[in-house]
Amino acid sequence: MLFLSTRNSCRSQMAEAILRNHDDNLRIYSAGIEPVDHVSSIAIEVLKEVGINVEQSVPHSYSEYSDMEFDYLITVGEGTTEELKIPKVNYKRKLHLGFKSPYKGAKSQEEIKERCCAVRDELLSEMDYFYHRILKKRHP
Repeated sequence: MLFLSTRNSCRSQMAEAILRNHDDNLRIYSAGIEPVDHVSSIAIEVLKEVGINVEQSVPHSYSEYSDMEFDYLITVGEGTTEELKIPKVNYKRKLHLGFKSPYKGAKSQEEIKERCCAVRDELLSEMDYFYHRILKKRHP
């Protein structure tokens, strides 16, 4: 499966790491439409608070995976699925989890961290549901 966001530095990295924490045998990737050169240090910090390590992760471009087919494409960007500009990715099913960027409009590092914690907590819940109620039912 592929988690897709704009920059691949925060939301998609967290989603990938959280789902991988459920089952490290799953083939999970994350990528950005316009990736940056590093994973958010705040995302690393808030995941570490719940025992998940992503320090070795690096952002990737969706184009690196153009020759692959994914069972699931999961977008984690802002807006609705109709508003997103989904690049050419081969997938069987698409899901959208709309999360605002924790960085957009934030006035301080504390506010960014609070927002990242909120996204992390929602992703923990969403990925638990996705893993136990969708993935395990389809692929016991």
